Amino acid sequence: MQRDKLDLHNRKNSGKLWLRKPSSSTNGSFLEVMHSVPGSHPFDTRNIRFLHMAFDPSGNRLLTVDQHNHIYLLDFSKNWFKLVHSLTATCTALSFGPSNKPKTFCVALSDSSFRSGCLESGKILGCMRGHATAIHRISVHSSRYYAVTTSCDTAFIWDMVTFTKLRKLSIKQQLDIVQVFFLPRKDVLVTCFADGSIFGWDFSRTDMDCLFQLPKFSCLVDGYRCLHVSENAQYLAAGGKQNCLHIWDLDSQQLASHLELPIIISFVKQLAFVTNPAATNHDKMQLLAVLSQDGKVYFFEISNSNALLTISCDGNSVLEFASAYSGLYIAVLTSAGGSVQIFDLAALVFKRSMKELESSMKKESTSRIRSLKNHRRKSKTKSTKDISMTPPLTFDRCRLTAVLKDCGEYPEKYRFLIWRMLLQLPDNHEEFGILSEKGLHPAFRRLEVKYPLKSRQLLSHMQRVLSALAHWAPSLAEEGYLALLTFPFMKLFRHNQFICFEVILTIINNWCRHWFEFYPAPAFNVLSVVENVLAHQDKKLLLHFVRLGFTSQVYAWPLLETLFSEILPKRDWLRLWDHVLSNHPSFLLLCVVALLTTSRRVLLGAECLADVQVSKQTFV
Repeated sequence: MQRDKLDLHNRKNSGKLWLRKPSSSTNGSFLEVMHSVPGSHPFDTRNIRFLHMAFDPSGNRLLTVDQHNHIYLLDFSKNWFKLVHSLTATCTALSFGPSNKPKTFCVALSDSSFRSGCLESGKILGCMRGHATAIHRISVHSSRYYAVTTSCDTAFIWDMVTFTKLRKLSIKQQLDIVQVFFLPRKDVLVTCFADGSIFGWDFSRTDMDCLFQLPKFSCLVDGYRCLHVSENAQYLAAGGKQNCLHIWDLDSQQLASHLELPIIISFVKQLAFVTNPAATNHDKMQLLAVLSQDGKVYFFEISNSNALLTISCDGNSVLEFASAYSGLYIAVLTSAGGSVQIFDLAALVFKRSMKELESSMKKESTSRIRSLKNHRRKSKTKSTKDISMTPPLTFDRCRLTAVLKDCGEYPEKYRFLIWRMLLQLPDNHEEFGILSEKGLHPAFRRLEVKYPLKSRQLLSHMQRVLSALAHWAPSLAEEGYLALLTFPFMKLFRHNQFICFEVILTIINNWCRHWFEFYPAPAFNVLSVVENVLAHQDKKLLLHFVRLGFTSQVYAWPLLETLFSEILPKRDWLRLWDHVLSNHPSFLLLCVVALLTTSRRVLLGAECLADVQVSKQTFV
């Protein structure tokens, strides 16, 4: 799978990022941005390297600047890019403006100046000077119009409304300043110096009182080189020229975790907290992205030293990466060509979960084949009465549920195997053989009259399965919806009538068992549950149905008796049943209400029964 490439050469100052949303490549990136120019020879080209990047707080917009001092804005939510501004000097640091001014950007230049500009017009709004050396970091306040710039010897706090200097931060000792930044949603300024000392200052006061000083480790010879704070301002991660990370709890000012990194990581160049898009546990919501000396980005859980994910660029080193707390996208700057590659973090987690589950399913399949062989070998030495049923499939339901929440569906290759494990099918061939020997049930001998199928083989198989169900429970033969309920599963398991029989039997026994309490009348008890839930979720829609005289037998029962197979495409129907089989049986009724409320705009426009029937067909 090839990633999409955006070459800014010979492009207009704005345009689409992609014509069709690209798929992720082998390494997980879905877009590569480059800027090539003609070389010395007619057919030769060279790349203009990108220097810096920055995401906005939403994670949907990315600012980049190249060697020719062009600032580009990439908006992934709108599929659009534009040339924002051309600088007069080399950029040393880049950032979006304060959240109160979302349409602005901040840039530091090699002449030690600090500028603010407009993203829409590209005009420079203010130019600020004061640094004697080049600025290497910019931090903006999350809720106020302030920014702080840091060079190796000085830090300045700026008013981004008047573009004036508010305060100069400097130290008497000959120590370099590593980083100065605001804590998210707090009037606290954090400073870190080359000796590893970290201080917190009350920015709301004029005299900026010291709020805390984190304990300093005597073994920390080289100090810290990079820091980052979590979105809730609770944790501060610090790293440098050592094989570990220190994670501080800022509420207690104590060390929360001493994270030992894998032995291949000896130097941490950059850190960032991002949200785990697949986390269901609150304790695992935060991931820590780490750029190491080997040019790869590793993702760790705060309490785990094992890398959850790794980003590499096809043999090229990562020089720098950018991310937002939301964790939607990760942008990396590559060493070869200086291009920018964009990764979808959720897609990376999805692929990892799929690989883990496929590996687990492969092991389970191998184990089951061995178990069957051993079972058959032992069966030859026993009498027929001593032969037990096939050993049941084993599985970890919690793990399957986690994968389903992460990915939204089960791997297609192992879906039916997972379904069999979830349903815990008895695998009772003997009982199915006894029911099949009774022949076709009279109720289904003329099945082709009511349900004319093109495939005679499918019709024959369906007659056999329906007859076996009717022989098992004679009352099922009188239910007109049995064929509708059976048909979608018959299409899936058309080459294995036994599995199809057990799947339908298990679904009827667990998901449809209350449908027969008022037999031969409709399942009023089930439909009343749907109606009550609909009244709670969307009372206006229910009153609309009541006004038209539509009962739940009109808008709910057709969905249930076909198990949604008539309104959903095959892939969506399979995804739905991944969730239905993984949840409590009442989940099926909630799906009916979810479908109705999702299509409420069409249903509220219905004035007769025909309109409701049309809307069911055109919902998806």
